[in-house]
Amino acid sequence: LEDAVVSENPGPLIAVRGAKHLRIAGVTVEAGRGHGIVVEESTGVEVAGCTLRNLGRVGVTVVGGEACSVRSCDIEGVGEGGVVLSGGDRQTLRPAGHVAFNNHIHHYSRLCKTYTPAVRIEGVGNRVEHNRIHDAPHNAVQGGGNDHVIAYNEIY
Repeated sequence: LEDAVVSENPGPLIAVRGAKHLRIAGVTVEAGRGHGIVVEESTGVEVAGCTLRNLGRVGVTVVGGEACSVRSCDIEGVGEGGVVLSGGDRQTLRPAGHVAFNNHIHHYSRLCKTYTPAVRIEGVGNRVEHNRIHDAPHNAVQGGGNDHVIAYNEIY
């Protein structure tokens, strides 16, 4: 028999705000009711080679800042989406330069079945490239804004 896990933590398991040139690598983030990792108003933060699973909300959320990346992560069994990239200035069209690259995102949107994609992009100048996305009830990539790049993703 497998062990049962009950989480009472509604907040993100890892929260980063105002950081510069930070790397979160090779950690497993799991069994939370809220978000896995939230990065706010930061520059050059990289989430790399991490496993995010069995979370109530989104695996990795990046809001504001610039040049942050989610790379080579395995994201599965999340209640909402896999990755959110939001940033850039819509008035001046200054790009955020956030990237979701080479991630494996699957079995997402367990709790919220629609409009919680594997990757959501908002703002200006973000990229979603070379990700493998599968097994979910609704969109793979969704977003709005300007000058985004969505390329070379495998979606099934």
